[in-house]
Amino acid sequence: MLNISFTQENILLDRVSAVVEGKIVLLSDVVLAANALAAQQQINPTTSPKKYKKLLLDSSESMIEQLVIIKMAEVDSVEVLDRDVDRALDRQIENIITQAGGKEEAELALGRKISDFKRAYRDDMKGKLLAEKYTASLTSGISITRGEVISFYNTYKDSIDPFPTLYKTRHLLLEIKPSENSLEKALLKTKKIREEIISGLSFENAAKKYSEDLGSKENGGKLGYVPRGTFVQEFDKIAFTLDINILSEPVKTQFGYHLIEVLQRTGEKVSARHILISVNISEEDKNITYKKMASLVKEIKNKDDFILKVKELSDDTTSGPKGGYMGMINLEEYQIKELITVIKNVSLNTPSAPVLTQFGYHIIWVDEKIDGGLPSLEKNWIDLEQMALNQKKTDWYLNWIEKIKNKFYIKRNPLTYPQINN
Repeated sequence: MLNISFTQENILLDRVSAVVEGKIVLLSDVVLAANALAAQQQINPTTSPKKYKKLLLDSSESMIEQLVIIKMAEVDSVEVLDRDVDRALDRQIENIITQAGGKEEAELALGRKISDFKRAYRDDMKGKLLAEKYTASLTSGISITRGEVISFYNTYKDSIDPFPTLYKTRHLLLEIKPSENSLEKALLKTKKIREEIISGLSFENAAKKYSEDLGSKENGGKLGYVPRGTFVQEFDKIAFTLDINILSEPVKTQFGYHLIEVLQRTGEKVSARHILISVNISEEDKNITYKKMASLVKEIKNKDDFILKVKELSDDTTSGPKGGYMGMINLEEYQIKELITVIKNVSLNTPSAPVLTQFGYHIIWVDEKIDGGLPSLEKNWIDLEQMALNQKKTDWYLNWIEKIKNKFYIKRNPLTYPQINN
């Protein structure tokens, strides 16, 4: 576990880390990005100041490069979608929590609550995706020859890690839906809280007392000043249509029921607060879903049956249209612990028994198992070809970005921060 004793608030007066053509990189943003890397790499800034300083320097330079690339991308009208930013940010947060050992440990490492980090880091994530999309367009024409692959293998074969065993995996997911009774209980509780507020209880105190959003309740339910698209669709719609300082009726989303109050709204940005009452899943709800899944297992006789059921029923909107295909899974890196043993032990081309995770009940199907081991040109040609191509693209990019940066006005200020200036 990381034990980082400082937070973002230790920066009493924010400083400018760098300037790129009039655009500034703030030290606070550099620290935020470095903390995210430190949490993922298990680096403690207090006990490993040199390693942390490198993270700060790398983060600062990365942000400089982002600003340069964004300038280039603007000329070519390259854009990224808000939903892609949100998905990438969610994956980043999941990875940070996993690497840090839990949500509390992650928040300690980041120096702020996960919800605050998500809002503050969103612009940086958008910049990263824009940079990736633009550079991908630049390198899309780079190809690799057979001779270059062989040369790459001969150069790096002693330093290439053994390839992991991979499982070509599919799944069918049924989320555990709350019963009408469970929904009614949550709605009734939300209505009673609304009545208390109307009768005189302040929204702030009601949020602290009742809200089940742990990221905002201690702040009176405040969610910050954020752009359209930050919240889920149902919440976003109310946040951008509700009159200022008017208490909403209960609003249902995938997270439960919300009471929303808009504090300020300017154009495409809004400051709002909310109270969340989650819908509790009962044992009866779980049993209903389990029995349905157990019945499906009996109906599945072959791969075609499985894929048909997935496309018809799966609640995983990403893998469902692809027949439940989740990719070639490396169990050493896979993060859903409950599925690891199932994927490893289920017979090939046979449905597993229903297995419960935080997402619901799954039926697992493994098409193929590819054994790992030391790399060889014969067994791992496709992987080695991709590695060689990535190396060639990286070398091209590093050479290109250094030339491009020389065309822009860039000023780098010395990094000053308690953990690196002892």
